[in-house]
Amino acid sequence: MNRLTAVEFYPNNSLIHVYDGTLDFSSLNHAAEHILTQGFSGHPRSYIFSTLGECRNLAVEIWTPEIYSPHQEIVLRDDTIRAVKVPFSLPYSKKGIVLSNGFEVELRFWLGSSENYALVFEIKLRNDPKYLNSSQYLEDIDGAFTQECCYLTFYPTEEPVQPEVLRVDAWESPPYEFNHYTQLNPTYPLILDDEPT
Repeated sequence: MNRLTAVEFYPNNSLIHVYDGTLDFSSLNHAAEHILTQGFSGHPRSYIFSTLGECRNLAVEIWTPEIYSPHQEIVLRDDTIRAVKVPFSLPYSKKGIVLSNGFEVELRFWLGSSENYALVFEIKLRNDPKYLNSSQYLEDIDGAFTQECCYLTFYPTEEPVQPEVLRVDAWESPPYEFNHYTQLNPTYPLILDDEPT
């Protein structure tokens, strides 16, 4: 796999926005209720994903497969807690893809020439030694904040894929007290919203 870029930011209301840069952010639907049970809301050009808890500092990495093939197998990371696959369409790539915390653009990036992608959202708690041995970790525990890492992987496809929860939260209950934690309870078919008008 190829890591394109990485960024860290504070996700407003525990939400991560990923959308086609040609869309007007103010016209997008930002409050769909089904995000709580299926882990996302949106449509093939704009999505909102939820963090696991009330996350103060989210590390996000953008990935693509090493071989740019529309038949690439999706492989999840072993320590991923939640994983969701959605169709992502990028018919106008001049403005790239935007990653936002809901207030401002945190990152803008570009992919290859494919129009259709399977966007795989994976999220986990940070478990790297640098963070676990830091004073920030103790402050977060005291404040009931989570420190999380999210992976957004764009797999090129020939046709749009069906949305699917690939991994429901991999625990019976979170390991310590979370603020705003809601476990996934997906009901199929998963809901895609209408395109903005």
